[in-house]
Amino acid sequence: MRHSHSYDRCMVAAGRRPELPTSVRNQDLALRRFGERAATYFAGMWEGDSLADAFVDDFTTIGHGRGMRMLRKACREGIAAVEDAPDSLSAIFAQLDDTPDWIDLDAVYAGATHFARYTRQAGIVLGAASLVSGYANSVASRPLELTGRYVENAGMRTIEVGAWLLAVNAEGGLERYGDGFELTVRVRIIHALVRQHLRDSPDWDEAAWGVPIPQAFLAYTLVEFCLIPLRGMRAVGAPYLPHEVETYYRLWRYVGHLLGIRAELLPVDEAGQRELEDLYLLTRPEVDDYCRRLVRAINDEFLVLEIEELLPRRLHGLAPPTVHALERVFLGDDIADELGVPPSRMKYAVRVVGPLLGLVNAVIDRVPGTLPLRTRLGRRYREKQETRLRTRYAVSHDLVDDSPAGGKTPPARDPGRSVQ
Repeated sequence: MRHSHSYDRCMVAAGRRPELPTSVRNQDLALRRFGERAATYFAGMWEGDSLADAFVDDFTTIGHGRGMRMLRKACREGIAAVEDAPDSLSAIFAQLDDTPDWIDLDAVYAGATHFARYTRQAGIVLGAASLVSGYANSVASRPLELTGRYVENAGMRTIEVGAWLLAVNAEGGLERYGDGFELTVRVRIIHALVRQHLRDSPDWDEAAWGVPIPQAFLAYTLVEFCLIPLRGMRAVGAPYLPHEVETYYRLWRYVGHLLGIRAELLPVDEAGQRELEDLYLLTRPEVDDYCRRLVRAINDEFLVLEIEELLPRRLHGLAPPTVHALERVFLGDDIADELGVPPSRMKYAVRVVGPLLGLVNAVIDRVPGTLPLRTRLGRRYREKQETRLRTRYAVSHDLVDDSPAGGKTPPARDPGRSVQ
């Protein structure tokens, strides 16, 4: 078959065996339907991030804590400011400092000025759409299970993801010395630390699962945090303006570049993300019990509690079916069934009310002077929410690599002490 030969060539060029991880489904159908795109995606099942992986491997000689301090200094002051920087760190920043000619961050942040007006809706969509959609894949979820952190800390990890997204979307956040740039680079190294930990673990079944956190699933991260939330925001009646939607895709293409997703797998626009989503859903490994536990954890420990915050106390009983309704609208009934999301008749209300709210908000958006006002209110709400959530879940750090000691030490955190 022509497409199979193409896939084999990709694998041979990458120095890998052509067999797919056994958990991948519908290989032949995917190759017929998506051709070279599928071949490249499948090759990405065996690829990590060579630059980040090489830097993490050097931790055996420079030390975990020292390595992370070097990384932060390079983010904040430039690689030239890092004394005795290993070649592996210099190589990462050679790539990071070579800004692609397709990104204009000034234009991106000009187009993103008023994103914050929908802060209230964005928090719910992050949890019930973006994060839950990622749990419909037992292999992509496996690192969470084997590092033993998420089910017991659903609220904490959701806040960590939210802190990264806030920094990315903040004005100037992805500029070379912005907070969003640094946090994105740290996320990249966190992935490499987890990959190293699982690569050496007897619990990781490479034949079944491929490389931990592979290029293929990294590319799908853009769908989780761009295409899916944009679709979710429309579903709950908070649609962005056309130029804002275009801006969001450009922003996340650059985030993907910083995360180390190679160009052949990096979707450049909405059409590319839709194609990647279709390919991913066709071939994703089956949902397992741990995936369902992840969903129950984020629902019970975070989303239901957040919906309760929006309701009078006497209506708190509506919070669980509201969460289930939102997840069914965002994910579709088939995936929701796989993940054990209970049926909820409230999904019909969401499907009716959401478009009506969308029409109202679309009209308001075009009234002169309303965008800046609503943006200021959204930012004020976000600040209050950030304080409330961090207090409720006792979170004082940003990402897991800086999380406090206690419990099982995740691979990203310095086993000796927290990074300062």
